Amino acid sequence: MEAIKKLNGISAYQKGLFTSRQAKRLGVERYVLSRLEKGGSVERVARGVYRMGGAPSLREEEVLAAWLSLDPGREPGAPTDSARVPIAMGATAAWLQQLGEVGPEPLEFCTAERKQTQRDGLTVRKRAIDDEDVVYASGVPATSPARTVLDLIDCGEDLSLVASVLRDALGKGLVADVRRLADEVDLRGKKAGIPKGESLYKLMAEGG
Repeated sequence: MEAIKKLNGISAYQKGLFTSRQAKRLGVERYVLSRLEKGGSVERVARGVYRMGGAPSLREEEVLAAWLSLDPGREPGAPTDSARVPIAMGATAAWLQQLGEVGPEPLEFCTAERKQTQRDGLTVRKRAIDDEDVVYASGVPATSPARTVLDLIDCGEDLSLVASVLRDALGKGLVADVRRLADEVDLRGKKAGIPKGESLYKLMAEGG
């Protein structure tokens, strides 16, 4: 069927997923998607986001689907401009990069411009992220390990969980400037309740 061929073409760039807006741009209307869904050729995984029937369900599917739902008109396969697309952050970013023992939910993204969402369990913050603080994990832009550690501290995450993220990032060699990160973490020590003269970074990095 011509519609399936078109959808395969765009979903190939997005791990088997596509949005209804992307489909419409190719001439595949919603009523066609509805018919394909009833026939099992596609499966809806989130509002406005579908998976091709033969595509496997992936670990990161929920996060990828949420990311696509926030930027449904993006051109599949086109270079991603981190200044214009949603970026996974916080625990969601850590989970995508398989750092620590945190889960991805509630899903959290940031965008340079304000973006509204009514989906439960999905938070979108207005925030610009420097290019140096953006990495790509499973095809999704995410805050770098160092930025993620700092964000988790700033949002009040359990320090033992943040420590596990930090140690994994260090162990995998994913922190480009360890000294800079250590200084940034220690600046947050007082707010985190660390006694004067003690290093929050050292406590977390060494598991103390």
